[in-house]
Amino acid sequence: MTANTKAETLWGGEAPVIEADGLGKVYNVSRFSRSEGLWALRNVSFQIGSGRIVGLVGPNGAGKTTLMTLAAGIVRPAEGHICICGNPSRSIEAQRSLGYMPEQPAFLGLYTPKAVLRYHGALLGLSRNRIRSETDKLLCQLELERADRPTYGFSQGMKQRLSLAMALMGDPEILLLDEPSNGLDPIAIVKLRELLMALCAAGKTILISSHRLGELDRLTEHFIFLNQGRVVRIDDTTASSNKKLLRIGLLAGGRELADMLAARFSVLDSSDTLAIVAVGDVHDIPTVVRKAVQAGFAITEVTLQKEDIEDVFVRLYKDGDASCEHAS
Repeated sequence: MTANTKAETLWGGEAPVIEADGLGKVYNVSRFSRSEGLWALRNVSFQIGSGRIVGLVGPNGAGKTTLMTLAAGIVRPAEGHICICGNPSRSIEAQRSLGYMPEQPAFLGLYTPKAVLRYHGALLGLSRNRIRSETDKLLCQLELERADRPTYGFSQGMKQRLSLAMALMGDPEILLLDEPSNGLDPIAIVKLRELLMALCAAGKTILISSHRLGELDRLTEHFIFLNQGRVVRIDDTTASSNKKLLRIGLLAGGRELADMLAARFSVLDSSDTLAIVAVGDVHDIPTVVRKAVQAGFAITEVTLQKEDIEDVFVRLYKDGDASCEHAS
């Protein structure tokens, strides 16, 4: 299956709870201008089943926040559609199913966290008793119960925790989290990870955008890569968990070795002193090394490692562009 086509359900339950089909968003369009405008997203398609954490990855300007706001129903698509639990993202039914945490949360500065959550619960149409109980629970869970001062003096980390509490209000089935770890200290990041994994174990579906690739790697094995408004890779590392990276250091001739190995193995990178190939089994290692030695290459190092999300990111985006692909 290639990127930018309607995808089969990627991960989770039988029916997708988040589904994008040919999704596109254009900005700066004027009826008085002949300019096409700036396409922030174009022909984005994917499906996510229930009970999974899925990482949304890409460089700055790739379209991650635009995708989040479209899924949250904040803006309208220019083409295609995105549905939440089978309902258009802007519908009331979809809004009842999701909680959204923006990249840059903002609050009424004179409100305390308790007042913010109670007001948000009222907007959600929750009963007074439920608002009271969920507010107390979330303030304790996000360690904001002692923050009884107005939010205008909050640090970035405290704003992030309050924004997450708002997203969790009403016990939504789906969470859309845009850079949730911004401003959090290392201990708070660990606690956030534990909370998100517990929510996933309880059946929640979480779409999370973050530049903290190491943290995403700890949270999930499922990723959607965006670049210049398009899906360039949809990756389920569980399905390819046997794929390893074989790094071969050489005195010279790394590119020539890579060309020689490309007939049988997937070459991921090469330079004059390095060749990196993907191998599916440890029994491939002697084969690769033997071919290199027999061809006269002087090997200085052979290292086997698992490709992590940072390796994929660098490989996809290091040249400032990424071609469309789909990982099996």
